[in-house]
Amino acid sequence: MIITGIIGLLLVILGVVLMIGFAFVARRGFRPPMRPISGYEALATQVGQAVESGGRVHISLGQGSINSADTSATLAGLAMLDYVADASSISDLSPIATTGDATTLPAMSDTIRRAYARKEVPEKFESISARLVSLDPYSMAGGTTSLIVDDDVRANVLVGSFGAEMTLPAEAGQRRRIPQVAGSSQLDGQAVAYAMADHSLIGEEMFVSRAYLGRDPWAIAALATQDVLRWIAIAAILVGSVLAAVGLIH
Repeated sequence: MIITGIIGLLLVILGVVLMIGFAFVARRGFRPPMRPISGYEALATQVGQAVESGGRVHISLGQGSINSADTSATLAGLAMLDYVADASSISDLSPIATTGDATTLPAMSDTIRRAYARKEVPEKFESISARLVSLDPYSMAGGTTSLIVDDDVRANVLVGSFGAEMTLPAEAGQRRRIPQVAGSSQLDGQAVAYAMADHSLIGEEMFVSRAYLGRDPWAIAALATQDVLRWIAIAAILVGSVLAAVGLIH
């Protein structure tokens, strides 16, 4: 038990040191190597093409709230919304953000407003950019389906808390042949995203949006630190397995 505690303490100290070090280099403009995630790599191209073609980008956060078990998924969606709004600020058309939770609505509206203020074009902000479609998951998905058609959406981003109802907006995007990025904190939604979206965010991939899309040095440092510690854990497991196989440890 004592040895386990010491090892745990050493890992915590190593994690803190790594995070501070990665944050330091990130503040100086250096991005530590991160494994490629196709959803984030494709997002910039999809948003750019939608803006250039004169259409809108739609991003939906599903039923996620900012004060529940789905908070992390909602924050991931808000980080992607911030990136989409920032990239869309050169257009005369604001992105459309939809949700099925009343507490998330003001957060989405403020995220878009701050992105436009940051780009010094606050006059382009449209108050109807953030929309509460319905509190029922399937009604919300159905309403989003018609919105994709009626508002001339050219890129579809579905990231947040979705169940099987994600099928409806994803199918609408497929019918219009627009590029789609999708991810969900629920297993049903993950299955739909994998099957129907051009690029899916599976598991933890959805929760690293701030590191991949933003410039927050602490988000980048946290992700890089997790990757290093993950490889250390994998190496320790492999070494332990080999030592156990040759009889050096029991």
